[in-house]
Amino acid sequence: MTPEPIGEDAPHQGTPKDRVREVVSKINEVLKVKDSVREEVIKVTRDIIRYSGYVVTYIHLGKVDEAANELWKCRELVRGLQEVIKDHPDIKYSGLVYNALSEFAEASILYSIVTSSNIPSHEDLGIHYVPYIQGLADVIGELKRLALNAVAKEELDKAFHYLELMDTICDALKALDYPEALIPGVKRKVDVGRKVTEDLRSLLIDIENRLKLRKALESHRGLVEK
Repeated sequence: MTPEPIGEDAPHQGTPKDRVREVVSKINEVLKVKDSVREEVIKVTRDIIRYSGYVVTYIHLGKVDEAANELWKCRELVRGLQEVIKDHPDIKYSGLVYNALSEFAEASILYSIVTSSNIPSHEDLGIHYVPYIQGLADVIGELKRLALNAVAKEELDKAFHYLELMDTICDALKALDYPEALIPGVKRKVDVGRKVTEDLRSLLIDIENRLKLRKALESHRGLVEK
């Protein structure tokens, strides 16, 4: 197979100066579009991160309806973002986009756990699997907060339920034994999540033992008084 001619043998080619100007001009047009898309993406991703944060905050405050409203806004922004970046894979698979979508995934998963005990998939959310598992890993820390809130309300069973879910997430993500290039940031998040989980386990077991001891002492005191 004969290679296409280059240099002086290539067709429709002017002087080197003209050719340089022509090529750079075409690249400039491409970059103008990219820059415009990037500016739009920066704005939208900031909004996604902000509204996702509102969802998580409202969940911890027990304001589920408000969380649902903010999550709806997030979903609309994510749909718009996907439309903007669909023809720009270099932006679509960038850290800029992944960071925002991981926040959206975290908020969506946490909301589903609290309202329905059902966890949506990345396909349900309409996002790539990498930001999904990044967000799933971040849910571990939010589950700890829910567990601590349950402890404060003396709902120890609920706290242990959240602990079990944290274990499940850690174990599932730990099984994804792939290079950092394929699942960026996930291994570090899982390591942090495992430590958070073990810290919570120690705390809950200590509280459970203290409660058992208190009940035993109260029972013994009752028998003595009789």
